[in-house]
Amino acid sequence: MTNNKHISEDAVQQAFVVAYKQINQLKFKDKFSSWVITIALNEAKRMLKDNSNITPLTDLQLNISRENRGTDIELKEDIDNALSKLKHNETEILVLKYYADLTLKQISNLLGINLSNTKVRLHRAKEKFRKLIDKDFNQYLGG
Repeated sequence: MTNNKHISEDAVQQAFVVAYKQINQLKFKDKFSSWVITIALNEAKRMLKDNSNITPLTDLQLNISRENRGTDIELKEDIDNALSKLKHNETEILVLKYYADLTLKQISNLLGINLSNTKVRLHRAKEKFRKLIDKDFNQYLGG
């Protein structure tokens, strides 16, 4: 989310500092990981807002290898382009599901929405993302 390794590390570190200071506010120990993730996401958002530096999501997801660098860069650009066209809540749910690897139940708790709504949001976000990627791919092919 930050497009900067150091800012991301700072956000994670700050999240654990905040979690440590507020651990007494955690009512259910089994919710610790989603609680810390929420704090980290909020810290990253705050740092982005403070720095006015928007980060492509894919920098967190793609690990570009030397032999596939050209193809991976094109893929990264296509993904960045598609993600930039999505609404914030659509990008957020995709990040939580496919980057943070959270379950639908964890996402539901984290976002404060019911499980059914989480499933609908994820489905709609995936469909919009898929259409945007298909559109970019068809334009690339000259179609």
